[in-house]
Amino acid sequence: MTEVTAPQSIAPTPKKRTRIVSDVRVPVYSLLDSLAVAEAIHKKGGGSASNDQLAAFLGYKSAKNGSYLSRVATARIFDFITGQGDRLTITPRAQSILMPVYTHDARQALVKAFLDVPLYKAVYDEYFGKELPTPFGMTNAFRTHFGVAPSRVEAGLRALMESAEQAGFFEVRGTRTQLIIPKLPDGFPRKITPQEEGSEEPQDEQTSGGGGGSRNPPPPPKTPEDLKNEYISTLIGVLREKGSSGEVDGALMERIEKLLGLPQ
Repeated sequence: MTEVTAPQSIAPTPKKRTRIVSDVRVPVYSLLDSLAVAEAIHKKGGGSASNDQLAAFLGYKSAKNGSYLSRVATARIFDFITGQGDRLTITPRAQSILMPVYTHDARQALVKAFLDVPLYKAVYDEYFGKELPTPFGMTNAFRTHFGVAPSRVEAGLRALMESAEQAGFFEVRGTRTQLIIPKLPDGFPRKITPQEEGSEEPQDEQTSGGGGGSRNPPPPPKTPEDLKNEYISTLIGVLREKGSSGEVDGALMERIEKLLGLPQ
């Protein structure tokens, strides 16, 4: 894989006060929900799969299931899968996340996947350097300014916020209040070391032996599996909080079960 450089600071494109025409390109699943589609093709299908196979891999009863079709469509929006007819394969973007050559590949690909969605880029441009509106305000903005169909507003807004968090856009402030492109660790790009691959071979690095000292290397970026586990933990926390107040969220429970790979 050709070495890529860290993304430069992305300035917003000039704003146009035109509405986005809402269509099927409004993601209703998050980045990691969609990446799981490519991961299933990669791990269970050996790199390719038919729709019937993929539906079974993901725990759906049929490839005609509405949720399955929406999830596959969203994976296409993020450019994680491709294919014509009944043969689906993973894209180079998904490969760079699931099988990175350089340690920064996964993070960079997630950031690019987020910004390559026209709706998400429009939201990023609109609120560049500003705090995001309240959830109520964002809901109204989705409907009026960004032109999202009412039937897609709730799922589309939830997917945007979850995807922004998974791509690291909320890391700088530590809150879901502003979209800021995350900074890649110092010293990148660099190749993945044997230790990061799980090898027991010692690292060939200089140790600090006095005189000048040394600084600790930056921690390795989180892997897609780390991000997925954190995401599942967050969803479980939300489910428990709702349960403590007597609320039963069946849709949330179903999503957690699918992420965990439990049979439906």
